[in-house]
Amino acid sequence: MDTVTLLIIILFSWIFAYLIWNLKFKNKSSRIDLSIPFILLIKTQRFNNFLMKAGKKRPLFFSIVGELSIIYGIALMLYGFFFFIKNLFGFLFPAQVGESSPVIPLIFGITFTPPLDQLIIILIVIIIVVVTHEMAHGFLASHSNINIKSTGAGLFFVLPLAFVELDDKEVEKANTRNKLRIFCAGSFVNFIEGIIFVFLLLLFPLIISLGYSASSEGVIIFGINQDSPAEKVGLQIGDAIVAINGTKIRNYFEFSDYLRDKKPGQTLILTIERNLQQMNYTVTLAKHPYAERGIIGVSAFDYHRPHFSFLPSILPFYIYLFIGWGIIICLSLAIINMLPIPIFDGDKLVGELLSFIKNKNIKIALHNTIRLLATLILISNIYFSLIRIYL
Repeated sequence: MDTVTLLIIILFSWIFAYLIWNLKFKNKSSRIDLSIPFILLIKTQRFNNFLMKAGKKRPLFFSIVGELSIIYGIALMLYGFFFFIKNLFGFLFPAQVGESSPVIPLIFGITFTPPLDQLIIILIVIIIVVVTHEMAHGFLASHSNINIKSTGAGLFFVLPLAFVELDDKEVEKANTRNKLRIFCAGSFVNFIEGIIFVFLLLLFPLIISLGYSASSEGVIIFGINQDSPAEKVGLQIGDAIVAINGTKIRNYFEFSDYLRDKKPGQTLILTIERNLQQMNYTVTLAKHPYAERGIIGVSAFDYHRPHFSFLPSILPFYIYLFIGWGIIICLSLAIINMLPIPIFDGDKLVGELLSFIKNKNIKIALHNTIRLLATLILISNIYFSLIRIYL
């Protein structure tokens, strides 16, 4: 089953579940809530005691975490403004500012449709990120003696959700420092996770060295295009290309460089390693859809040879993919969540920072202006990113 088919099945399952819920259970008390289309929430109080005890058990540690959260929360918000404004100018004036980075929301099946195995890895990363984000809010709330009403998890279509529901009245009564600690804690933890993932990426050869060669010894196939030369001759995901026409291939750069000047219709002899056994395949190159060169029709990654035959040859690729998505998702969430937009924690942060303004009308006007500015900047980045890709 491919990703698109799975997403279509899930879509119709959501519609069916939503209709059944509204016909049978809408007015019944339950810890399960399916009243909003494509959103499932499950509330519980079983996790509350763990968060409350943990937050109070190490007061010095969480005091330090709280103070760092405030510093980094404000810094991430300022950096977010700087990045998205500069990026927007990059779209508008690329010659003067330089190329901008695409800013695209992760909407599976619409803006991004990864293969099913990669989708699972991305969802695992998202689960880790959202759970630790909400746990950080809970720990700092407990540390500030604010009651946790409930915790829970859920789904937004296929995206995992987690939440910690605090007592709003107690949060409102808390002092400014404690509020800022709570509001910034989630993004701070995600930022730290992102840095950890960066270090894991730098240590990638060491991480896999117990089971695999630290240096690349070819390219591993992790994707095969439909009706491509690779599919026609019987290449499989997990096969490693270690030589082409007798020329040893050590990494993806050499693989790509070797094929750069090859023409459609040209015949190549691929030396494939499968289960640590080598064999040769003869392929006739197809035409690249966007260039005048030949292609085999595979997606490849550096091949780290297993030390033992029972180890899957493709595992290092999945480890690398997990780490890479960890960096992207953690750092992106840490920055975007601190923007002063109503659905993000950054909005609460700005609201509390503006609490020194005594005139209520001025405070509300300034807060709404900052909200509008941040929203327009983010939406503009997304708009120009989509225009660049799809037009």
